[in-house]
Amino acid sequence: MKYLITTFLALSSTLCFSQDTSTPLSLFPQSTAAPLPILAAEPEVVLQEATGVIIGEEAPLLETTTAGDTTVKKGEDDNDTIELDPILDSNIATPKSDRLGFLRRIDLDLYERDMKLFDGFRPDNSDQVGRWVRLDYLISWRRGSRIPALATTSSAGTSLEDAGVLGLSSTSSLLSTSELNDGTQPGGRIDFGRWIPGTETAIGARFYGLADAGSRLTFTDAIVTRPFFNIDAGEQQSLPVNYPSSESGILTLDSASEMFGSDVYIMRPWRSTGRARINFMTGYQFSRFSESISIHSISTNLDGRNGIPVGTQLEVRDAFRTSNEFHGWLVGLTSEIDGGNYTLSFLAKVGIGGVTHRISTTGSTTITDPSGGTSTTNGLLVAATNQGTFEDSRFTTIPEFSARYTHHLNDALDFSVGYSFLYWSHAVQPGNQIDLNVDSTGNSGQPAMPFKIDNYWAQSLSMGITLRY
Repeated sequence: MKYLITTFLALSSTLCFSQDTSTPLSLFPQSTAAPLPILAAEPEVVLQEATGVIIGEEAPLLETTTAGDTTVKKGEDDNDTIELDPILDSNIATPKSDRLGFLRRIDLDLYERDMKLFDGFRPDNSDQVGRWVRLDYLISWRRGSRIPALATTSSAGTSLEDAGVLGLSSTSSLLSTSELNDGTQPGGRIDFGRWIPGTETAIGARFYGLADAGSRLTFTDAIVTRPFFNIDAGEQQSLPVNYPSSESGILTLDSASEMFGSDVYIMRPWRSTGRARINFMTGYQFSRFSESISIHSISTNLDGRNGIPVGTQLEVRDAFRTSNEFHGWLVGLTSEIDGGNYTLSFLAKVGIGGVTHRISTTGSTTITDPSGGTSTTNGLLVAATNQGTFEDSRFTTIPEFSARYTHHLNDALDFSVGYSFLYWSHAVQPGNQIDLNVDSTGNSGQPAMPFKIDNYWAQSLSMGITLRY
């Protein structure tokens, strides 16, 4: 700046005194006063006398130090000092190195991340703290419960003894599939939370639930039977429910499947580059799904075979219910890629903890004679050997992955579509706990409770809206 001022003054003086100095003009043309002697001097001399700067020579560097109320400037000769007025000392410009040090003390990266934490979030406005509420409608598919043959039929003309017996060419299953509860069902999910003002930390919670995927199947074919393996006889047999001129009845198969869960989490930015950011999340996870299968048959005797009075009614019920309940630690990563008016988001997390498996079975057979008298005993597939409640706990993990496309409608409202996948590495389902071995004497310990552990999964397509405020 010093050299700029010097150059400017030199140019200005050159223009002002470019006239012939042999007959100098008066500074005031209307005045009759004699010309000023200083105008006859060379321009460089004028500048030197006015500014104290020697043109063409390098000025010594100055070092400024502060000592008490006086500022001392040292030149090349440290013994030459100049005391400055304390009042003027406050107007001395801050050296360039000090100014750069001040800028270095500002964490620009942190400030930029604060601005990008949440659309519409302004750290200097306490009313806007980065809250969000997301509502999703889900269309879900779940792994069905595998079942053995629970209802069979036979071709016309098959004898009563062979009707519905497994292993015969005339026998076929009345179930079109070997799995239950695998149909498409709706569900819902809500996710809400906020970024804590003045921090890079968010807290949130999520709740979801899938509707009952169960169904009711009713069989009224000409031949309807319930197959089993008779331990005493050592052969496949069946219980007739409906057979021409012998039994008149109906078989009903009911199933149910429900699933819900929740997460409570803390989230913080972890890595960022360009328009992409990765967040770390941790917290608590709860998940539970339960299923059930119930087989109910009721028939009336028409032929009085084996001494059974005509009109005797036989009602048999067997029910298998399972539940899996998880509590554990949640840890995972979320990532966001900002595309301007849209955002791509990904979630990868895992629940680490304990799951409790519970199996409950009930069974009963009620015989009602024509006079109205009744008697009750065990069911067909549920007897004293496998009836009751069975429970077990183990360590397990439940990973989850999801992807989402979000379109920003305005500063506060988003529309999104996505996909999610949830996996249980250990689970019990009712179909796996059904044992077709039957022992009327109860001496063989059949039917047994296998307590079979398997995996389970659920996947969903989502469509929802997000409110940010």
